[in-house]
Amino acid sequence: MGKQQAAFEALKNRLMSPPVLHIADPERPFEVITDASDIAIGAVLMQDFGNGLQPIAYKSQKMQSAERNYPVHDKEMLAIVHTFKIWKCYLTGADVTVRTDHKSLQYLRAQPNLNPRQIRWLEYLESNFTYKITYKKGANNIADALSRPSAQLATVLAAQSNPRVFD
Repeated sequence: MGKQQAAFEALKNRLMSPPVLHIADPERPFEVITDASDIAIGAVLMQDFGNGLQPIAYKSQKMQSAERNYPVHDKEMLAIVHTFKIWKCYLTGADVTVRTDHKSLQYLRAQPNLNPRQIRWLEYLESNFTYKITYKKGANNIADALSRPSAQLATVLAAQSNPRVFD
C-alpha cells in the first residue's frame, strides 16, 4: 500500500471512530488553527483534554469577492477575525492560542502603520478576547484542508511528509 493510500485509510478510520468532535470545556484553554487561501478561509477549534488536541468544531467559508482582493496578510487575519466572531460563545472569557502559518501576524499589534481595516479588526479582538497569535509552519496546518479547493487539497496532502490530522 502506498504512503498516500495508507494516510488516507488512517484518516478515514480516525474520522469514523468516536469521538469525532468533543464537547467544549469552558475551563480549559482553546486553540484555534486558521488558514486562508485565495478563495476561502478555514479554521479548527480545539482543546487538549490530556491526550493531545481534540477538535471541537470546524469552519470553512468562501471569501466574498472584495475579500479575495485583500493582501495575503489581511486574508490570514480575516480568517482569525471571522473565527472569533463565529465561535464567540466559546472564546469570550477563555484563554485562546491562535496558530497561523503567516508569521507576520504575531507582530501585528506592534506595527506602527496599520490600515483602517486592520485597526478595526484589532480593536474587535482586543476588546472582546484574551488571545495570543503563534506561528506554525504551513505544511502542518490542519486548517489548510478547509481553506483550499479540492484540487489543491490533494496537492497539500501529498506534499506533507507525515499527513497527520491531529498532532
